[in-house]
Amino acid sequence: MGGKMKQVLTTISTRMDKESLEYIEKLKKMFNIDRSTAIRNILEKGIEEDKKEKALQLYINGKLSLEGAAKFADIYIGEFLELMAENGIELNSTLEEYREGLKNLKKIWN
Repeated sequence: MGGKMKQVLTTISTRMDKESLEYIEKLKKMFNIDRSTAIRNILEKGIEEDKKEKALQLYINGKLSLEGAAKFADIYIGEFLELMAENGIELNSTLEEYREGLKNLKKIWN
């Protein structure tokens, strides 16, 4: 899903603790990248993980359907089901959602 297109980057400023900045400096030297790239890579990875975590919470609380939670996390439904299994979360689907899913499958295959 989350395909990479040419991104428009916006400059922001933030405060960081010394330990985080030291880690970024290590990455910068070890991987021969600039500080902005190092921070951006870490932030992107953190956002990706945060989306998944929040999608799980929203699904568990009934605020998003299975499909909605997968979209929120920017992953396929199968990947979201795997994420749920990894976290010991059971499917919340109701009989009505199951029937709706079957109707949708019939539309696809007919």
